[in-house]
Amino acid sequence: MTMQPGISRPALSPTELVENYFAAFATGNIDAALELMTEDVIWHIDGSTHVSTVGLLAGRAQVRTWLESFPQNFQPQTFTIEQLIASDNTVVVHGHFRHSVISTGNTFSGDFVILFTLRDGLIARYQIFEDSASLSRAFDPSICWQKQRIRLNGVEYAFSDRGNGPVVMFSHGLFVDRTFFEAQVAALEKHYRCIVLDMPGHSESGFAPQGWSFDNITADLALMIKELSLGPVTFVGHSQGGMVGMRLAARHPELISRLIIVGSSARAEYAERIPNWQALRHALLQGNDAERVTALENVQRLVNAPQWFSDNAELLAEERTIMLAHDRIGITLALDAATLNRQDCRNLLADIKAPTLVVCGDKDIATPLELSQEIVDAITDARLEIMAGVGHHPPLEAPQELASFIADFLQDTRH
Repeated sequence: MTMQPGISRPALSPTELVENYFAAFATGNIDAALELMTEDVIWHIDGSTHVSTVGLLAGRAQVRTWLESFPQNFQPQTFTIEQLIASDNTVVVHGHFRHSVISTGNTFSGDFVILFTLRDGLIARYQIFEDSASLSRAFDPSICWQKQRIRLNGVEYAFSDRGNGPVVMFSHGLFVDRTFFEAQVAALEKHYRCIVLDMPGHSESGFAPQGWSFDNITADLALMIKELSLGPVTFVGHSQGGMVGMRLAARHPELISRLIIVGSSARAEYAERIPNWQALRHALLQGNDAERVTALENVQRLVNAPQWFSDNAELLAEERTIMLAHDRIGITLALDAATLNRQDCRNLLADIKAPTLVVCGDKDIATPLELSQEIVDAITDARLEIMAGVGHHPPLEAPQELASFIADFLQDTRH
């Protein structure tokens, strides 16, 4: 956009001026970007000073240095403008970005608002408003950045955020935690952004002390997907996670691109099982340590295929450690939501339009194969994969096979 001597600059509208700046910035054309600014332009970025972009700058020379240093510190992933509002001398831009911090490898997402003040047809002032606290954490190499937390409708959810690309959200079953999907996430994070939740009452997540339903969790996760600009996502849900996934896909179809259900049910719990769940509830809430260990060993014996149970004592012990570490009240309330108070959602299945993969082990006693077949039969675009010799915990019992099923489904171009 260099002007020849004696030739006047064409007048740009405020909107065109800002759009031209973004275009020059995106292509690294620093000279073109600077020509859109006054000589005494002010650049204003608040936040911690160990973030490379933070500071107050005056004049084109200082802004040139800022523009030149940006690609040395950030690798942009996405930059989306949602709104651009202009008046005679002000332009306000709202959008969402996702950038990787080169010094730490951490990838930060967030909303932004940029206020441009104009003078004589040029940008005279730039100020950005963003989540400076989170951005500061992304620059801190001592922080385990992949571990994140968010409060949704008053409940704090812990989750891992790993990789870049289309979002795959994982939701585990009762008694385990987000590490349940470790093998699948490790296989996918090279090409996908994997968000892996601790469900309410489990591990590092909080819980509502009055209890909750799957409808509550569905509302929470829909809010998270919308407000963090994650969607549409592929949702992977095991057991109770699948029960949430079906509700999400039916009630918020715009948020779910694909649905993967592993060992789940659309029905309320079988009446004949209720006494066993009530006994387990008592042991978890009021039992001594030995009683709790015995109760959870019995759960493991039920949910895993007999041969796998016999061959994997060390993995089972590690899983029990996770199970025993849950807050007593929280895990009891989670049991209530997943079993005793669970509502039938078969009426929602016909509303699911997302391509759906249903996976079930042929040794699954907790959610037998006929329950998965029932889900497949009711969803328009669904298929069933049966895992031979596998029980209710495919992510642990057949981790690589399940990872392959998920990867193949994600890459299936027929959808």
